[in-house]
Amino acid sequence: MKILLINPPVENMIQSYAYSDGKQNLDSHDFGNFPPLGILYIASYLEKYSPEHKIFVIDCVSEKISYDALKEKIKSIKPDVAGITSFSITLIDVVKTAKLIKEINPDTHISMGGHHPMAFPKEAIGLESIDSIIIGDGEHAFYQLTKALCENKPIDDITGVYTKQSIKNIKETGDPDPRFLYNLSLKPAYIENLDSLPFPARKYLSHIQFFSIVGISKKFTTIISSRGCPYHCIMCDVPYKKYRARSIKNIVDEIEDCMAQGFEEFHFYDDMFNITAERIIEFANEVLARKLKFIWDFRGRVNIITKESLLIAKKAGLRMISFGVETGTDEGLKYINKSTTVEQIKNAFKICKELKIKIIADFMLGFPFEKTAADIKKNIEFCYSLNPDYVIFSVLILYPQTPVYNEAVKKNLINPQRWLDFCKNPTKDFYLDYWEEFFTRKELLDMQQKAFERFFLRPGYIFKSILNLRTTDELKIKIRGFFTLIKSKFTAKR
Repeated sequence: MKILLINPPVENMIQSYAYSDGKQNLDSHDFGNFPPLGILYIASYLEKYSPEHKIFVIDCVSEKISYDALKEKIKSIKPDVAGITSFSITLIDVVKTAKLIKEINPDTHISMGGHHPMAFPKEAIGLESIDSIIIGDGEHAFYQLTKALCENKPIDDITGVYTKQSIKNIKETGDPDPRFLYNLSLKPAYIENLDSLPFPARKYLSHIQFFSIVGISKKFTTIISSRGCPYHCIMCDVPYKKYRARSIKNIVDEIEDCMAQGFEEFHFYDDMFNITAERIIEFANEVLARKLKFIWDFRGRVNIITKESLLIAKKAGLRMISFGVETGTDEGLKYINKSTTVEQIKNAFKICKELKIKIIADFMLGFPFEKTAADIKKNIEFCYSLNPDYVIFSVLILYPQTPVYNEAVKKNLINPQRWLDFCKNPTKDFYLDYWEEFFTRKELLDMQQKAFERFFLRPGYIFKSILNLRTTDELKIKIRGFFTLIKSKFTAKR
């Protein structure tokens, strides 16, 4: 059987930071090109447990594959089963890709996985060209799906797999599952022991050059050492809440495997890498014991940072940490349930600067408690006072089923029916909701763009960045980032 795994194009992706006329500010895809680890995990799982199948992987985003080119690839492959990864903001392209496959071969079984079906399962399986959806961890569920299809057996009893027929027979209990953000009435697939999973099959995309705009090497990849996040920030839509961690040995084994493939820079893409300071120390000790030389960075929390853990992490190649600061007052941090304080933020930045570990500061503008321009300015000024190496300014997006979204619905600031309508019939005119009680969409986006410009276009910052360049690859990456910012400056509407 021929199995095709697709990361669809993003030609019609709903932009996070777009003005009403379609012009947009910097968005997440402007900050790098990252491998789709989800489908690479599934590919490796199929290779291990169903070696008789022929596996194909297409990453339309990284490979810059148009629909015309995708059509020719699908014609050439003629898949029996196609798995499409999805986010709600990419739904138009997911649907378009599924329809394209069905036009070429109506008998291809198309299964949608990823984030979207977890948030909107009934709407996802209701789409015309989708034959099944997978809710939860996809590796074992998709393997069982393909096995059943190959053996011509029923698929409706596979945990996490739902069809148009089976979903009708599910009685919604409404019982909350503490492992997940969403109040799932459908039983999801769930993998407790992450060490049981084979490493992502990066070989399928070895011809693609992935990069991070804040990285320094072309030989770059991402890695996930855990799944889930135990914290409950009011704006976060990470579906898995129970934290599951891989063993340190398993993680470093994967790094060694990647280094054998030529990779030398690793970005930990976990929702939260530093669950404890002790875990950082354990990881660093394992790296040092194996005498491995590579560069790495992670996304972490300020309240876990200790000088002891970062000292040894620095010796083991740690170059940078991305901190979700979000806002600059204790009152604001308490409101968003961040479980951090301003003092912890300052302390974490102080330690990193002492150890010469680079810092990315993630800030968010447009929270409900920011009622005046002075409130937002105070947040931005706090960011500048921390003097990070890089900064990301986001505008608060109200994602369905998050506490802040529910609060906005209660205040009649947004219409929740819009999301349901979009998920049933995705169209390009859809937009993401902001908290527009005190500021218009345009005002929030203008403040975001100006905050970016003020930080990155400072002559002193540019000069310092040039002096700190370490490699030719880093120079090329930084030039790309500079022109991306300049382009945004002149295309964003004022």
